[in-house]
Amino acid sequence: MFVLALALVLGGCSSDGEAARGPDATASGTGGAAGTSSGVGGEGGNAPLDFPMGIGGGPGGAGGAEGVTISDDYVSDVEVAVLDFARTILEVTWTQTLPADETWVEFTFEEGNVLASPPRNGETGAHREVVLGVPAETEVVIRIVSSDGGQAFATSNHMGRTGAVPSSMPTPEVLSYDPALASPDRWLFGSVEDSVGGVASTDAYYRSVFWLYIMDRRGRIVWYYADPASNATSSFQRIARDGQYIWIEKKQFNSPTVQEALKVTLDGSFMEAIPLPGFRDCIEVTDDGSVLYDAGFELREMSRDGEIRAIWNCEEHYGDDFNCYTNTINWNPDEDTVVLSFPYEATVVEIDRQTGALLRQYGDAPGSWAFSPEIWRFEYQHFANVTPEGTLLVSSHMPGYSDTRAPVAGQHAFMEFERDFETETLEYKWHYQEGDEWAMFKGMAIRLPNGNTLANYGTGGVIREITPDNETAFHVKFDVEDGNDFFNKMVGHNVLIDDLYALNGGPE
Repeated sequence: MFVLALALVLGGCSSDGEAARGPDATASGTGGAAGTSSGVGGEGGNAPLDFPMGIGGGPGGAGGAEGVTISDDYVSDVEVAVLDFARTILEVTWTQTLPADETWVEFTFEEGNVLASPPRNGETGAHREVVLGVPAETEVVIRIVSSDGGQAFATSNHMGRTGAVPSSMPTPEVLSYDPALASPDRWLFGSVEDSVGGVASTDAYYRSVFWLYIMDRRGRIVWYYADPASNATSSFQRIARDGQYIWIEKKQFNSPTVQEALKVTLDGSFMEAIPLPGFRDCIEVTDDGSVLYDAGFELREMSRDGEIRAIWNCEEHYGDDFNCYTNTINWNPDEDTVVLSFPYEATVVEIDRQTGALLRQYGDAPGSWAFSPEIWRFEYQHFANVTPEGTLLVSSHMPGYSDTRAPVAGQHAFMEFERDFETETLEYKWHYQEGDEWAMFKGMAIRLPNGNTLANYGTGGVIREITPDNETAFHVKFDVEDGNDFFNKMVGHNVLIDDLYALNGGPE
């Protein structure tokens, strides 16, 4: 898996000199360079964007190249076009005239930010690559690099321009971003409904088009997807664990018309729709390519081969008096358990994925683990999950604020508990309730590798990256101008990523 090496330049910050090694291997071509056949270059001080001086090496040191030579001998017939599937993606095609050990595309669209595609086989013939990570309506300088016998040969520069994001897509606003506090990941992958918002009513939500998006830390959209024709709800998208693509759940609110999951790469070159009989709300994916989902009140698993098995049935366990609607399905790979969250019962369970046994129960239902201290409990919780450290993390209203349609500033929290297996106790560890936002529906929190927490407020339309000391490192809002500000565009699942090409390879 190829990880891009240069940090996105934001707020006037530039990458350090060492970052020029690896995928940013570039030839001379700074201000004052001679113009190329593509018109790049010009007089010193007024030169258009170009690749900076750098040291060779290719993506991840591909080919062992130690320098870059400008040469069009290896490549011909270069064409750059906007991809219709997502018009923020450029498609680059060329003919590899001379064979090379490897070939890749380098591109830049702002000073100090040089990106590259993964290295591919450099055999002669037709080649195709896509340019990922560029905002809409942006000029891009592109070149194809061939690594041959330890030497890198870069073509003359070619120009492209990304297309516009559809005008009907909700627009994010970055309220704050502190790169010193935030995780190093450059992009946020998420979903948002073009909600009416403004009021505490289902009429304002689950009615409009859902958009999947990838934005950079400035809030610029670099990828998007929507399906207005079906008007399906898609808010639990996942990154595939068994390949290089994404999963998109598609369902219609309170309707069985659409019940499927879509496996798709960012450029749409791979796409597979998978029917999920009885599908109700959430999906999760496993390392072996299976999809976990809720059908009615039953947890099911569909294997990569399409075989479906029932794992656990809520009604059979709890009976008719228990509201078995779950707003969460999260797989805990370390223990091979599945976490379900029943908000109307203020209860979370962990199910053994293999045997279907209920292993642990937290919250209000009889037989649940105790809280320590006792003042803690869930109130209409969402997206319960087990962190890599083994703690339980939930998005929830604070105790005493169970009426989800009556928002109160500062009374929604993201809570973390240690699980004491000997005493069967949830011991309070951390929480964040300093935001004014309120989640009537949805809301989530996940732990990031750097220790921060990525959280959102669902119908509140706000996403925060929060440090362990409760500082906000990144703050995004999808606003609705009219009505109550507690109810904005509804946001779904979020995750931070640093390698867009890891979502564009297809199944392994």
